[in-house]
Amino acid sequence: MRPGEIAGLRWEDFDNECVHIRRSVVRGHLDTPKTQESIADLPLVDPRILMPVKIWWEKCGQPREGFVFQNADGSHLHDLGNLLGKRIRPIVKAARMEWKGLYAGRRGACTAVIEITGSAAVAQQLLRHKSMTTTLTVYKKQISDSAFRAGMKKLAASNGSTE
Repeated sequence: MRPGEIAGLRWEDFDNECVHIRRSVVRGHLDTPKTQESIADLPLVDPRILMPVKIWWEKCGQPREGFVFQNADGSHLHDLGNLLGKRIRPIVKAARMEWKGLYAGRRGACTAVIEITGSAAVAQQLLRHKSMTTTLTVYKKQISDSAFRAGMKKLAASNGSTE
């Protein structure tokens, strides 16, 4: 998800199978996501994905509705920077990890999806990019050697080559 989509998340956007992307916070204003393609239902393929969300939900008093990350008055956050600075960065620092920013997660997810599925199209759909060029030039990073070798074996097999 994009940072603005995270800021616009509501508890009712989650179910056991998907997170429903319906809004985004852009320059402090609640609006629709960046593009029509960005309005989507993202599958939660592994129950562990929801673990941090469930922990946060419990910490927030198990609300049925409202913004996941909200101001004291219950409205959406205008900027995730304050939340990141006060809550997330200290945890990352305490774990002696380097903070790479919110988009690092999107880039990592893109590369992992391409590596696991062997399909840039799946990554493009997950990230909801209009253009495959964006997915491949901005988000995809170098895949592992083992994934590269596996892909080359698939390519050789599809061409009838034994090398």
